[in-house]
Amino acid sequence: MSPQTYINIAVLLLVAGVIAFRLSRERKIPIGSLWVFPGIVFVLAIADIVYERVVSPLDVVYMLLGLIAGVGLGWYQGVHSTVRVDKTAKAAFVKASPFGAFLFVAAIGFRLGARYLTGGLSAPDASGRLTPEAALVSAIALMFAVGILFGLRLYVKRAFDESPA
Repeated sequence: MSPQTYINIAVLLLVAGVIAFRLSRERKIPIGSLWVFPGIVFVLAIADIVYERVVSPLDVVYMLLGLIAGVGLGWYQGVHSTVRVDKTAKAAFVKASPFGAFLFVAAIGFRLGARYLTGGLSAPDASGRLTPEAALVSAIALMFAVGILFGLRLYVKRAFDESPA
């Protein structure tokens, strides 16, 4: 492996560590803006998918399956998180368990690992686009990660709605 590969791995491990650390702290999620961040990430994911030209009907089905699986895993992450509701402040406070943080970091690692294994970490042509296989795997994993965000927010919304006033 080249020195650049070692640098990439070190940066990825550092980013994973920072994400895991932030997930281990309690985060305030205002209910009024519960869907803003997942919505922005969804729009960015769609823009990336359109740029990479992953638009065949079968590819869309695969991405929807990845999104659905991600929502399920995000809900599961919510089950393993501590959710404290403050109805007067219209906010929820979420603290992921170590297992919940691991699930999110593992999903990000899966996306990067899938891109690496399909040769997608380096652009094969001058346009900067991935190979079709790498683009599809990356798009599915990206939709999976977006699904995790939506699933966790669905769980938080349910916890907020079901908590006593």
